[in-house]
Amino acid sequence: MTRALSPWLAALALLCAAPVGGEDGKPAADLNDQPTARSDAPSDETDSSGATDVQQLIETVLAEQAAEKGDVAAVRKTAAFQQARAIDPPEDGGVILAFHPLADGGLVIATGAQEEYGERTLTDALASLFGVGGKGKSKPLAMRLLWLDANGAEQHSAPLPFACKGVTVAPDGSVIAVGDERVVVFSAAGKQVAEASAPHFTLSDDELAQLREEITEQHREHIESQRDIYRQIAKDLADLEEGPEEDRTPEQKRELRELRRSVRSFEARVAREEAASEAAIDKGLAKARTIHRVAASRDHLYLVANEPTGYGFGVWRCGRDFTGPEKIIDGLRGCCGQMDVQVIGDELVIAENSRHRVAVYGLDGEPRRTFGKGDRTDIRKGFGGCCNPMNACAGPDGSLLLSESSGLVKQFAADGTLVEILAAADVESGCKNSSIGFSADGSRIYFLDIQKGRVLVLEKRS
Repeated sequence: MTRALSPWLAALALLCAAPVGGEDGKPAADLNDQPTARSDAPSDETDSSGATDVQQLIETVLAEQAAEKGDVAAVRKTAAFQQARAIDPPEDGGVILAFHPLADGGLVIATGAQEEYGERTLTDALASLFGVGGKGKSKPLAMRLLWLDANGAEQHSAPLPFACKGVTVAPDGSVIAVGDERVVVFSAAGKQVAEASAPHFTLSDDELAQLREEITEQHREHIESQRDIYRQIAKDLADLEEGPEEDRTPEQKRELRELRRSVRSFEARVAREEAASEAAIDKGLAKARTIHRVAASRDHLYLVANEPTGYGFGVWRCGRDFTGPEKIIDGLRGCCGQMDVQVIGDELVIAENSRHRVAVYGLDGEPRRTFGKGDRTDIRKGFGGCCNPMNACAGPDGSLLLSESSGLVKQFAADGTLVEILAAADVESGCKNSSIGFSADGSRIYFLDIQKGRVLVLEKRS
């Protein structure tokens, strides 16, 4: 009796071997959104060629990752900006979660407890997929904003009521921070002057009732997709159990153990989720209220939040006093909760990472242009990895800087033409917040090393 590795387990191997951004921005291994069955998933008719194809895909992806890693390392040695030092958080501040350059050459940083971005090991991925185990929460740490001068010395600070997801500096020097569903505004001197809870989430009773029904239906579909996966795994298990135990190879015995664990996990998971419909509604509403990013113009705030149902992100605009909220952009695709928006000049620049492009809009949300494409084989011809570019900021002479999760910082002209690869910060790869900033005098690039909770300083070669 011979039987190839189950396509379901082979697919799990692919999931864990390479960063996965999902089709059109649907994260395949997101902390909040579990994978669902798709129409092109392996069927019970898939034979050994299916596993072979998956293995070839794994080998191709790993080869491309190795090549990209080598290219990034080469850039790191020769780039115009070289990594010189790091800005670490204060001892009682946990890690740096976000930052933004100040006009005087300093930085404002937000500190708090570490946040994980996706699974980085086979154990973590399986725990997420099967709804078990997983990493423990970090202990609460001081959540603060700190204003630093150009030398990194603290000038003043202010407490934050949440773990910060994004921080920006308005043209008048005000600092706006977002986290969970809240927005807090501080003066340049560090005094809190305003606060709001989910100002973008303004629904009538009828609209709220409709949203609850949509979330309920989405939950039903999710449960059915879990049943589909369960049925396929159970079928694989039954097929493998048909033959005599003494005829099984060591590989088949290992797979049999994996499948039995999977069946038990999915049985428990489906039952658990069927009993949690109300909790799913509450989770869906909380997700729709969560604010991931903020940008500011002279007159408006621009808030990035999840679409109320399904996948994707939208941008809501409101007054600086939180009045008149309206959704001006929808259908954005991002991985692992990352969707960066920046006000640069009179435009909104969005690093739409799951589509490997930059989308540029007017401040009223009118589309203006897009540029960029994915390319795993040449870092100069496109954005690498599963989801890039991750973040943006204004560069010199009207140009635009874009970061990739590998540490690359690329400079583009306003029309989307690549000018130069300016830097390659030394960070771990993987979908994550890769915020960048450009100093007022043009001598430094700042890169958020979110996994180590610090800001890397890359200085221009003399």
